[in-house]
Amino acid sequence: MQKVFHPFDPFVLLFTIGFSFTGIFFLYKIIRWIEGLSKDDKELLNSSIFSGKTWKALGEVIRESLLHKRIFGVDIRLGYMHASLAFGWFMLILVGNIESVYYSGRLFKPIYVSVFWRFFDPGPTFPKSVYMPGFAFWMDFFLLIVLSGLGLAIIKRFRSTWLGLKHTTKQRPVDRIALTALWLIFPIRLLAESATCGANGTGSFLTGTFGHILSLVINPEPLVLPFWWFYSLVLMLFFFCLPFTRYAHIPSEAVLIFLRKYGIRVSKSSPGYTDLSVHSCSACGVCIDPCQLTDTLPGRPIQSNYFIKSIRHHEPSAVQWDCLQCGRCEKVCPVGLELMPLRQINRSDIALGSKANTYGHFGRNGQSRRILYFAGCMTHLTPTIIRSMTLIFNQAGSSWQFYDSEGGACCGRPLKLAGQSAGAARIKEQLHADFLASGAELLVTSCPICYRMFKEDYTLPGIKVLHHTQYILELMEWGRIKVDKKELAASYHEPCELGRGTGVIREPRELISELYQVDVTPKIEGLCCGGSLGAPGLNLATRRAVARGVVSELSINHPDILITACPLCKKSLAPVSEIPVMDFAEVVAKCMIHEAVPSPVLKSHKTGHKQPVSAMG
Repeated sequence: MQKVFHPFDPFVLLFTIGFSFTGIFFLYKIIRWIEGLSKDDKELLNSSIFSGKTWKALGEVIRESLLHKRIFGVDIRLGYMHASLAFGWFMLILVGNIESVYYSGRLFKPIYVSVFWRFFDPGPTFPKSVYMPGFAFWMDFFLLIVLSGLGLAIIKRFRSTWLGLKHTTKQRPVDRIALTALWLIFPIRLLAESATCGANGTGSFLTGTFGHILSLVINPEPLVLPFWWFYSLVLMLFFFCLPFTRYAHIPSEAVLIFLRKYGIRVSKSSPGYTDLSVHSCSACGVCIDPCQLTDTLPGRPIQSNYFIKSIRHHEPSAVQWDCLQCGRCEKVCPVGLELMPLRQINRSDIALGSKANTYGHFGRNGQSRRILYFAGCMTHLTPTIIRSMTLIFNQAGSSWQFYDSEGGACCGRPLKLAGQSAGAARIKEQLHADFLASGAELLVTSCPICYRMFKEDYTLPGIKVLHHTQYILELMEWGRIKVDKKELAASYHEPCELGRGTGVIREPRELISELYQVDVTPKIEGLCCGGSLGAPGLNLATRRAVARGVVSELSINHPDILITACPLCKKSLAPVSEIPVMDFAEVVAKCMIHEAVPSPVLKSHKTGHKQPVSAMG
């Protein structure tokens, strides 16, 4: 027999008002975000929304917004904490809605009916229901899951190391209010449901047991309505705070995932997507520990967590110029935010109209060569790398041309990192024309900063771009140069722009095995040397402190030499290291066996394939 259905009580108005406010706010924001997309991005959205990408986006929403798969990769306890709160709450809403539809017979009804269903229908008789895993059982089960996650969240706030984080996020006042409300929601729900079940002799293993214990002490019936009023009140408070706090990521992240799956990316031409990205930051604090400035500059809010907050709340902060832009935070971000492009756009807005130096180029219009060598600004500050590359090119018998032999040429990335996009564009235009006019088939650079710029921002049809570690390894594989392996132990420092930035990971490590008997590189994520061009606000003392930390990590296994693949990294690490610091080009030039190079062969002695330009050049 269908139970009597009471669809309303005044306390539900508090929740309904708060929930409606949040719903209207985010409906407005979603419309603004879509309106703020560029024409090309709107076309991407229109062409993708009814494609398979939508199903893939839905899968990612489940994996990341509800189950938080990426955070499990940081720490299993931290992952469980986030997943239990998000997925558990979602399941309480879903199961509660199904239960209310089943018993009320109404598919369409006010949202508050499902939220407060246990008030309207106390559930099956206790203790019989404990052994019947129906709706009451599953509602109790998911409530217990949420409460366990809440316990971990409280531990994280006061003992973050227990959940794998050395540092936790500093809260703004409104965040503290929302956090307090969130912490209260589920314990009060437990009290409200338990009092209801205790007064009616109903409930399952959690609410039924608590209600039964409560009924043994006092009469729970007078407590039922006050508890439900309190529950509705804290829900209203949370929903009123949500749009202005870190918890805005709850609806925003889902929208971001869909647009990202459609191929939309952060760009200056799509301010709507940029604003959506800012609102999608959960301020989880995962980005704080990987930042090498966290301990070097304690108490200084440099990390992306605080940078995003400063943008969102329109609080200009000079500390953003201290960021190394090494990308360590971007790699671990559970939401997958494009943190480095967001910083560059923000800097570009600040620098708009600046007449700063544009790093003028110095072109080379000479004899056409198959290989064009671009040293770059930083390499010219370490001339031993240039001399080493000259020896390598000549020993390999390469037909090459030195584009910036007299210095003065810049790829444009320093300006881009400083937010001076117009100056970077002018440089790119001139270099692009020079490279295409050179007749070269291969562009080799010793600087990872230049390499990333040429790979990501330049379109060079017919010209292959290699970092010198890739080029040197190819020469060795094709027998164009030979080296004498040293009986020493080497530790490799992976430059940010080369490894994390462009994914060149294999080649430098293979070079280590060809050059040294022992590789004692510690298994750590690539560390920034501290010399980053993206941090004009950092003083020399801070940069040296970062560099000393890197040298300390790389020296754990007592190497004889530290090897890097970036001239800027060498300049940063060498002054603070008691162990010699060298670039791969210098090591290869030193280890190279100087003998007559045979005429280029057409087939590889290993594979039988024709040699690439980098070997035959």
